[in-house]
Amino acid sequence: MVVIMPSYLTGTLAISMGPELGYTPSALGWLMGARFAAAASASAVAGRWVERFGATGGMRAAVLTVAATSISIGWFVRNPFVFGALFCLNGVALAAVQPAVDIWVARTVSGKRQGLAFGVKQAAVPTAALLAGFAAPVAAAGTGWRAVWLVVGASAVAVGVCLPWRSGGTAMAAATSTGRSRAQGSTSVLVVLAVCFGFGSVAVVTSTTFLVVSLVAAGSDEGGAGAVLAASSAVAITARLVLGYWADRIRGDLLVILCGFQVVGAVAFLMLGLVSGAGYLIAAPVAFALGLGWPGLLLLVVVRENARAPGAATGIVNTGSYIGSIAGPAIFGLLAARFGYSAGWLFTASCLLAAAMTALAGRALLRRATGRIVPVSAVEVSERQRVG
Repeated sequence: MVVIMPSYLTGTLAISMGPELGYTPSALGWLMGARFAAAASASAVAGRWVERFGATGGMRAAVLTVAATSISIGWFVRNPFVFGALFCLNGVALAAVQPAVDIWVARTVSGKRQGLAFGVKQAAVPTAALLAGFAAPVAAAGTGWRAVWLVVGASAVAVGVCLPWRSGGTAMAAATSTGRSRAQGSTSVLVVLAVCFGFGSVAVVTSTTFLVVSLVAAGSDEGGAGAVLAASSAVAITARLVLGYWADRIRGDLLVILCGFQVVGAVAFLMLGLVSGAGYLIAAPVAFALGLGWPGLLLLVVVRENARAPGAATGIVNTGSYIGSIAGPAIFGLLAARFGYSAGWLFTASCLLAAAMTALAGRALLRRATGRIVPVSAVEVSERQRVG
């Protein structure tokens, strides 16, 4: 949560920071894109690095990096280019923390509860957005945006101190393994799922980045817009936890379920682009619940199918997420500046539909590579752990 926080904090505080740093909607989109470009460049390498040196080392390095950059931004940054450089360094931290937490879950959490565990992990994203939503009225009330960054930096220091020092055993990886090396063609599955994550991440990043400024443009005040973001993020947190809990108890095809959520989420974002005024109060929570609830399912499939090297596998898939997070805000910002925010939300809906279609393509490749119709279920994982 503290590693993803800088991204959403920049979006919600853009109005407060804009006069001093000179950010427009288009500039905000490019800034978000640059941060995720740094994450995409480092993701695959970071996945292999944390596989070799341990999950907790990757988590601690990422958290302390965010602590240093956030305190620097709050304390002395006045130049937009210096802010951009520190913001991109946070992107590298994000690339390290994602596979580190995935490894921790894969190797220390029972297969019967990994769905819920990934739901908790992915709930950190809307939780960060929720807290960032509260930051907007705090800054607008006179505290100032620099104080908010200092609080984030201090929180990151506290988290870094409290992280466990041991990375956990590797027995879980062996027990949950399929007993064979990665199937021929499974790398292509990871690439396709990375593309799915990329399209889907457009919705995740643009919604949390542009909802506040979109509401303000529609006539809301900054504090009220931040409150809507906070409420919508709370709904997304609940959706990710419930979906993760449910994933541990079903034998259905997780990629088909994921596809369904993305299709319905696309409809919700279409509503967000068509409504105005008070309509945002209904459309935003629905879009956040349906359009942002699915990432834990995708990571659960990836980890179950690549139990020998979960960090390396999720490092590849997360690369797609970062690339989507690069292009999404940049394109949304350009569309909003030229045609209005409705065009940006329609673009977001189309990306979610593309993600759903790509998920089905990944399912077909996975079936061909493994010979199974559905991805490994929690029941199968539990049985392999017992046999192991």
